[in-house]
Amino acid sequence: MAAAIALILAVSTELLANDTQAVIDARVLAYALATGRGLEFYEEQRRPVTNNVVLANRKDGAEVVLKLAHQRAPRGFTDVEDVLPLAEREEIALRYKQLAGFEPATLNARRSWSVKTDAPSS
Repeated sequence: MAAAIALILAVSTELLANDTQAVIDARVLAYALATGRGLEFYEEQRRPVTNNVVLANRKDGAEVVLKLAHQRAPRGFTDVEDVLPLAEREEIALRYKQLAGFEPATLNARRSWSVKTDAPSS
């Protein structure tokens, strides 16, 4: 049961990453098209980030939690806290978010992908 919980925690972090990337992709694409910068601009902005996410998934994604749980408790465990304390899981998730570029402080500090338009006058 604890192994299943560790798996759920690890996979939910990765799913959140994918959802976040999809939202950012959509915003950058909308910005690129609305400003006339086109798909080349979108690709220039998103390709490096996407590459980082792919590498992060391979190295620091859900797999790291599963590997640590297996290394520390190869015969299983009953309480995930005994094997991977919450603080350690949060640290792993934060490292992954920072590497992938969707840690909240990073997202809040970057420029907006909103397009300013002139509001119609009444």
